[in-house]
Amino acid sequence: MTFAAQYFSKNQDRFISEWKEFLSFPSVSTDPAYSAECSACADWVATHLVRLGFRAELWPSATKPLVYGLLPGNPAKPTVLFYGHYDVQPPEPLELWTSPPFEPTIRDGRMYARGAQDNKGQVFFFLKALEALRAQGVDLPTIKVLIEGEEESGSVAMHAALPEWREPLAANILMVCDTGMVAHGRPTITMGLRGIIGCEVQVHGPAIDLHSGIYGGLVLNPIHALTKIVSGMFHDDGSIAIPGFYDGVVEPSPEDKARANGAPIDLDAIARNLGVPFAGGERALPPMERRGFRPTIEVNGIGGGYQGVGGKTVIPSYAMAKISSRLVAGQDPEATLRKIQRYVRDAAPVGCRVEFTAEKVGGQAFRLSTTSPVVTIATEAIRRSFGCEPVFLWEGASVPIIPDLASVSGSEPLLVGFGLEEDAIHSPNESFSLRQLEEGYRYTVSFFETL
Repeated sequence: MTFAAQYFSKNQDRFISEWKEFLSFPSVSTDPAYSAECSACADWVATHLVRLGFRAELWPSATKPLVYGLLPGNPAKPTVLFYGHYDVQPPEPLELWTSPPFEPTIRDGRMYARGAQDNKGQVFFFLKALEALRAQGVDLPTIKVLIEGEEESGSVAMHAALPEWREPLAANILMVCDTGMVAHGRPTITMGLRGIIGCEVQVHGPAIDLHSGIYGGLVLNPIHALTKIVSGMFHDDGSIAIPGFYDGVVEPSPEDKARANGAPIDLDAIARNLGVPFAGGERALPPMERRGFRPTIEVNGIGGGYQGVGGKTVIPSYAMAKISSRLVAGQDPEATLRKIQRYVRDAAPVGCRVEFTAEKVGGQAFRLSTTSPVVTIATEAIRRSFGCEPVFLWEGASVPIIPDLASVSGSEPLLVGFGLEEDAIHSPNESFSLRQLEEGYRYTVSFFETL
């Protein structure tokens, strides 16, 4: 048994006790009523870093404080910046929790609490791995830690303040664990994330709702106009018809396509659980290729006219749709949003007026190369600690702060997390198993030993 494994076994009870302390803070960033609890949680993290030998401080922001820690190390090694977040999703609906969300409880080898996995559990295994490495006397690089308090509500203050923190955040490698793996014992390197943009489209027609018998056939119905606009965004094969939408898209290599399509994921089982086939997007392409390498447009919500019980024969005065778009490497978020809006304006028929609200530019996509030095280090660390090759996964989701943080810090992102679908993050009864905690700990130890 290695020193790290012995250390984990010897200290497991203490680790669990400290983890429960961390999880007990109701650090919900979206609700101002929890601001004091968020600050208290940030204090706890800073104090914990000091115990590990870090110089730690709280960085104030316009909303929630960030925790910054610095552990000077071997200057000949690459500087590592670790990013995570201490805030959590709201726990509601409370009645669906088997045990209270902020009273951490272990059942059948799993810790149940809000934030058990996302992201407190994954932050915690990183901290405990550093504790073990220091106890062993491993020659560590300089390590910087940045734990923010509003990732679940958009990292707004962090985005605004990032340029001011360029010097203290300077690093070579950006470690992120806010991701998952395909299965137990199959560590997964997330090789890319999509960017995100969005807005609400409002199509205005008559000044008031009109009688559909008197005015039907005379006045344009805004819902008709909106649905035609939306349907015109797509070709029959599922590709996007908006002029210039694909400008800049970086095509993956044949090798990366093969790795993505060969990921050990049971797509048929997922489709059966969903109750629908994978019929969206560019249907000629394999599902994993669509998710990892192709941009999308989705209508996330639509409304207009009478929504109550029974019928009401009106031509509504307006209709609306909430639209988001996931972008891939090479696409410019601002420019792509303007192309979507230009298409909507050009497609709007006579008899209606278009407005845009709630515009969101959430950040660019990023994509790693399998030949990247950070991927090589992580691959070797996984081989050493798990005795297998990593799974390479190009994700369809977005973590908007990551590309910006990588740019400001001058680092290359490395996303290796140990979450599983069964953890039910953002849902009642969120959990993270002790096995996953140990797997993340084991990988982190191996990574720094490899480095």
